[in-house]
Amino acid sequence: MTQSPQVWQQGAQTLCCIERRQETADAVTLVFRPLQALAVSYQPGQFLLLTVEIDGQSHSRAYSLSSSPSRSAYLAVTVKRVAGGLVSNWLLDHFHTGDTLSALAPTGAFFLPADYSAGKILLCSAGSGITPMMSMAHWLLDNQRETEILFLHSARHAEDIIFRDELMALAAKYPQFKLSLILDNTTDAFVCYQGFLNPVLFDQLVPDLSDCHAFMCGPTPYMDSLESCLRDRQFPMHNSHKESFTPAVPLNTTTEAESQFRLEVPGFGASSEITNQQTVLEALEALQLPIIGACRSGICGSCKCKVVSGSVEDISTQPGPLTEEEQQQGYILACSSRASSDLELEL
Repeated sequence: MTQSPQVWQQGAQTLCCIERRQETADAVTLVFRPLQALAVSYQPGQFLLLTVEIDGQSHSRAYSLSSSPSRSAYLAVTVKRVAGGLVSNWLLDHFHTGDTLSALAPTGAFFLPADYSAGKILLCSAGSGITPMMSMAHWLLDNQRETEILFLHSARHAEDIIFRDELMALAAKYPQFKLSLILDNTTDAFVCYQGFLNPVLFDQLVPDLSDCHAFMCGPTPYMDSLESCLRDRQFPMHNSHKESFTPAVPLNTTTEAESQFRLEVPGFGASSEITNQQTVLEALEALQLPIIGACRSGICGSCKCKVVSGSVEDISTQPGPLTEEEQQQGYILACSSRASSDLELEL
């Protein structure tokens, strides 16, 4: 009797790239399988924490899975070139079929529940934020759910739409898959809408929000605008879910005088100055301490550390992975925290 493979639930594994697909001029999909015989379990919308070595140093980043757990035993992430994107740009330029990297098991609090049963779902994305939305859409369609899928995606132009042909195929095959593409520069090749997703256009594309949950992923201004559209329609915001891998920025945008504090990490015999204008993660990375800054936006939890003494300001705009108990114990996310006094930390 053949024994079922062990399920990968925690810890790091080596993944091998078995396929590299060019999606657009500046975006590729990388398909992986674990070198060890493992079954992979995850929820549509979750992410992978990938670690690569660049110039002799390890760097980790979080990428939403564009694959669906309903489709394949393999894992896929779709990576887009971004200005200053150290890991993303390295993957596009240097990582190919047959290459390997290290990854932690899929995780993340942003996902479509397996028992989703509402009559509608609103999936909104911009740019590479489309990746978790494709995972969710495929999961619903593959499991023959009757849920009406309102899929709104914004991009610069037709050639910039990641998964464009796949989206068109889904819209043609499934009557419940309602696709709306919003472009900065429109095209005559297919039906689309022009401009930024504003309240008038949103109301036109989504006339009915009853019995619906909204999922969104993209740049912060895009999601802020979407949330405003939802609130204007008296949408129950507890049914709205968002994720962004853009760096956390302060909630208070007023000009703030720079203050300087002392940062101590006794466990590593390290100390330095830290200002209220930089994140704790930036200060720890400058000290070359072993901390992972993967999402850099307060959602993945890889940079969790403990405040032994002192205080910080949380600058994240979205719910994080820390439990209430962890917060009471003094744990913070270094990427979305700024010092507001002298600090002593434990890594």
